[in-house]
Amino acid sequence: MRALAAAVVFAACTTPPPEPAITSPAGPVARSLADAAHEAGVPLDLVTAIAIEEGGVKLPATRAIVDDDPVPVAGALELRHGRLDTLALGARLMTTTELALRTDTALATRAGALVVASLGASTGASPDDLATWRPALEQLSGMDEVSARDYATRVLAIAHTGGRFAARDGEWLIVAPHRELVDPVAVAIAPATPTPDYPGAIWFTTSCTNKCNVGRTQGNAAVDTIVIHDTEGGWDGSVATLQNDPNKSVHYIVDADGSRVGQFRPETDTTWHSGNSTYNARSVGIEHVGVASDPAGYSTGLYATSRALVENIRTRWSVPLDRAHIIGHYQVPNGNTIAAASPPCSDTLGTCETSSDYGGANNHRDPGYHWQWCEYMKALGGTCTCNDTYDHWNCTTDHTEAVRCTNGVVEIDDCTEGCDVMPVGTDDVCHVAPVAMPDAGVDEMPAASPSAAGCCAIDPRGAPGSIGLALAVFALLAPRRRSRRDRQPAIAN
Repeated sequence: MRALAAAVVFAACTTPPPEPAITSPAGPVARSLADAAHEAGVPLDLVTAIAIEEGGVKLPATRAIVDDDPVPVAGALELRHGRLDTLALGARLMTTTELALRTDTALATRAGALVVASLGASTGASPDDLATWRPALEQLSGMDEVSARDYATRVLAIAHTGGRFAARDGEWLIVAPHRELVDPVAVAIAPATPTPDYPGAIWFTTSCTNKCNVGRTQGNAAVDTIVIHDTEGGWDGSVATLQNDPNKSVHYIVDADGSRVGQFRPETDTTWHSGNSTYNARSVGIEHVGVASDPAGYSTGLYATSRALVENIRTRWSVPLDRAHIIGHYQVPNGNTIAAASPPCSDTLGTCETSSDYGGANNHRDPGYHWQWCEYMKALGGTCTCNDTYDHWNCTTDHTEAVRCTNGVVEIDDCTEGCDVMPVGTDDVCHVAPVAMPDAGVDEMPAASPSAAGCCAIDPRGAPGSIGLALAVFALLAPRRRSRRDRQPAIAN
């Protein structure tokens, strides 16, 4: 048995945060939430708090939908296929289709507010008392009983504290603090569950029925691969979906900022995550909360937590630190077109991403072009390949490194002063901090890094006259601090 204390105490004496001034009219996200709440007759601050907790306030207004997304969500409230199928319910209430809701975020936000209203009506919620919406919030979550209570507490905590929250396209949402929300300490006893394989992971009770196989169909010794995925939905929608939606399951989920890891099934079970039963039988699957098409990529915290999880998994399974065994979903063979046991795609990223022979049975393309394989593998102490990068220097999404392949060798430069993205077809510019010259009282001007081709950095050895000669002598005698270069031979996956 595990005792889970899911408690939040809201102190009435807490000093509220300063309210930021609203200097411009509400943006499209705020207007969409307000219109939806008014139409459904539910409190606007409750609807907004739900959307903030879900992360749906950052969904684009119109979305290109992949029919077989692992986590189909819709609208700012992220309607989904959970324990309660709010996506189907929202479509019925709006007399439209699930596909229409997933495509049109404003339409789906209206549907989400109608779902909240319906649940509030059935549970006796009052428009004048946000605390009475807790039972409706628990149902809305679509999660198991314990997780649902925690979800409701997190939503009400946002409403209690209030604040300023980022939405899409630079918009900010304002929620007034509701100090009347004072929750007592609530203790929930979770049913007996396995201890998570990864210490500190949140255990999400998940049935294997129509979702996975208990045990390893090829035996435990067959496990030698880790498959990296992204969810295409927020944490809450992803958890509810992966707990309940049939024909899909995974071992782990990592939150967008790396703050949480969840586990659905023991690593000794075969989860259905890659669209290839042969690969499922020999792999551990990790979902990452994120969107493959987001040019901002994935956060530093997510990468760090993901690497820690991979390192921990490797203490139990023989998974080599190379790109033949730590792979993206987009590399998994499609058993409908080529042999299911074929090696993972080892061609260029662009070729693998677009080939009908890979991405599993449904040609999934996650984690996408913005996943930084070389940075990820280097931090693990492993290797990437030339197929994970390009001929020109390219900044990583966090602008801390630049990567390229030249003559079959992967090169990685540390950009201690940031990295500038240049037009396609030219080298990105990697900046390295200057280092003081010994006994000279002046800073050395760094020589242009290969990743800084065409940059304004000046090589002091090229300075004219006697000053240039003196600087050249200092430059030759002083230990140079160049960006560290990791050279890795290209390897075939």
